[in-house]
Amino acid sequence: MITTLTLNPCIDRTITIAGFKYGGLNRVVHTRSDFSGKGINVSIAVRQLGGQTEVLGFNYLGSQDFVQTSLKQNDIKYQFINIDGTLRTNIKIFDDESHVMTEFNESGYPVCSEAIPELCRLVYDRIKESSLMVFNGSVPSGVPKEIYRTLIETVKKSGVKTVLDADGELFLEGLKAGPYFIKPNLYEFETAFKMKVQKKQDIVEIARKLIAAQGVGIVCVTMGKDGAVIVNKDQAWFASGSNIEVRGVQGAGDSLVAGICMAIEQRMEIPEMLRYGVAAANASLIREGTLLCTAEDFQKMLPQVSIEKIGS
Repeated sequence: MITTLTLNPCIDRTITIAGFKYGGLNRVVHTRSDFSGKGINVSIAVRQLGGQTEVLGFNYLGSQDFVQTSLKQNDIKYQFINIDGTLRTNIKIFDDESHVMTEFNESGYPVCSEAIPELCRLVYDRIKESSLMVFNGSVPSGVPKEIYRTLIETVKKSGVKTVLDADGELFLEGLKAGPYFIKPNLYEFETAFKMKVQKKQDIVEIARKLIAAQGVGIVCVTMGKDGAVIVNKDQAWFASGSNIEVRGVQGAGDSLVAGICMAIEQRMEIPEMLRYGVAAANASLIREGTLLCTAEDFQKMLPQVSIEKIGS
């Protein structure tokens, strides 16, 4: 089972307009609201692709019923540490002409220090039921920047593979634990390693250093419409961007993580992991708001994904 952790759940309110005008009048085409959070998104995508999954994390007492109802509707198992507060709301402005998303994300209700040990115990208790544990997304204030590193170090000792998808200090600290699979986007990758990617080989070189020095197994860097690169110690592959009608961009990276996790569970080779991930991402991009990939769309996208090996 693929277990995900969401420490900063939210409601994504997506507002679609046609031709964004900064400082001017923008007429709304339509809006939608979706229960979200990166780990939750991964679990929804996994479930819709036919996999087994469970969500762990924090749930705010002021939004408890809404969260549980949303997960039950998606047929997803969950276990939470309940804390004071309410869900944050993230505003997403999607320009239907340029396919550009502008985001306004709230930071989240603060977490009391007493909740952290409870959360750790919950994660450790679920190790035995997990084939993969996914640690991704932002954290609210009160959660230490070392949280993913601490959890990954302990989970690894049990032999369960770990996934890290975060940015900033959460990402850099988590890397020190040597997760099995990491998925930064290009901006996060360049920011973390203080470099500018000029060619795909630049990604491969940094990834191989991480694999050698930190014990990371697989690195996948997503580059938006320019595709994605996946690297392990032996191979590197590139998937080009696909010619599809983009209707919503948030959740695409989480769908990619879900697709690759499914491929890892099935013990596929690294090029097929990339193919699965990109197909899941593309199946998410054609849906509005934070609607994730479906099995039907995934199967349609899979044969359309073009990949090529990157030379040494």
